[in-house]
Amino acid sequence: MSRITGKSQSGYTQLLEGSNLVSARAVNVDVHQKHCLHIAKALRGMNASDAISYLEDVIAEKKAIPYTRRTRRGRGGNTMAGHRKGKMGPGKFPRKASKVFIKLIKSAMDNARQRYDSIEPDEMVITHLASHRGQIHRGWRPRAQGRATPDNHYQVNIEIFLEHFGEEEVEDEF
Repeated sequence: MSRITGKSQSGYTQLLEGSNLVSARAVNVDVHQKHCLHIAKALRGMNASDAISYLEDVIAEKKAIPYTRRTRRGRGGNTMAGHRKGKMGPGKFPRKASKVFIKLIKSAMDNARQRYDSIEPDEMVITHLASHRGQIHRGWRPRAQGRATPDNHYQVNIEIFLEHFGEEEVEDEF
């Protein structure tokens, strides 16, 4: 599926292929797209329970989300974020976006409990996690001398796939 720049897209961006796969979406969420992009990059490949505990540490400001995109290429690595403790580099504590991601991961885990009886959702791995720009709520801010400037509010669409990579249980027939 190709994305048209500047317009929101309906449906998932990846094909739902896999034997033990569940998904969840959050549409038109009021958080910054930059924060969602960095959180998605940090959580990809984690277990669901590890991701939730990591995001709870982010909310409590114990661990930071590494910010690696939007650098000034060739002119230093300015990501508009200060360096954090440890061997991490620049990072931030996006609290509001972390709460949205926790809610989304728990929703996907509930979908796994509904769909599969034999699989423990805490052990499922985040195979796909993406955030894309959603709808734009357009507004105007009145200015002096009868003019107005745009006051747009950007929203985000987030999607997650959880997959189980364990052995499948085979029923013995006697």
